[in-house]
Amino acid sequence: MPILLNRMLFPEQQGEIVVHGERVRVLPDQIIVWVSLSRRSLTEANPATDPFPAILDTGHNHSFAITTRHLIEWADLNPDELATRGAVRDRGQRIELRQANIWVHPNESGKREEFALSGPFRLKAKQGIAVYPEGDFPRLPILGLRAIAENGLVLKVDGARREATLRTPTRWWPFSLSRSTFG
Repeated sequence: MPILLNRMLFPEQQGEIVVHGERVRVLPDQIIVWVSLSRRSLTEANPATDPFPAILDTGHNHSFAITTRHLIEWADLNPDELATRGAVRDRGQRIELRQANIWVHPNESGKREEFALSGPFRLKAKQGIAVYPEGDFPRLPILGLRAIAENGLVLKVDGARREATLRTPTRWWPFSLSRSTFG
């Protein structure tokens, strides 16, 4: 059962993360997921690409949203390298949907910026990822509810402890015991 977010803290106060030498503001109550992107045809994450932060937002009804600038500077991908899946309208703009894999880099339990030893976990974005032109939305990339639902993930938010856990579903096989066990 891979754990993608292991008790990721979401503090009440504003914080800061450094991404590719750029200081990035993290607002209170934002759950950060460390991700990287690759072309859909690749079945492994690019080890030369550093993970970057995305906000886990269950109110965002798409799989993933990112600006062209972040796609180029943080994900090290040119939008033209990603096949077009379609387009949507948002905020009066035409937003291209591009085919890509989303790789979630698991955190060390209870740590926001330290990664677990396990490798990244691939999420499929069947509808594609939304690539926004440069502007004020999204301020940081967004991992939305559709990615969680389409990949059958389980999200647990513990408000009292101010931490979130995201994992694959538990596999429970009640009939896997041999007949001799009941004997």
